[in-house]
Amino acid sequence: MVKNSEIVAIINLCHPQSEACQEYVEKYKDAYKLVDATEGGEASSLVLTEDTLYLSAISSLTLKKRASDIWLEDAAYTR
Repeated sequence: MVKNSEIVAIINLCHPQSEACQEYVEKYKDAYKLVDATEGGEASSLVLTEDTLYLSAISSLTLKKRASDIWLEDAAYTR
């Protein structure tokens, strides 16, 4: 688990624009700790924190929804 406050970005690795992300990861991979949370499966998304890259089999949309649901849980108001 990653705290919402630590997440810099959630990136869809299945999207055509993910090539730029993959280039970034390749270029800066030594600057980050890499955690493969796919349990041997294919990575669908990448969660970026200040110092760690998390590979996840869970889609970026699902991760975004989970993060939003938890964040709004304690909100004083919602739209």
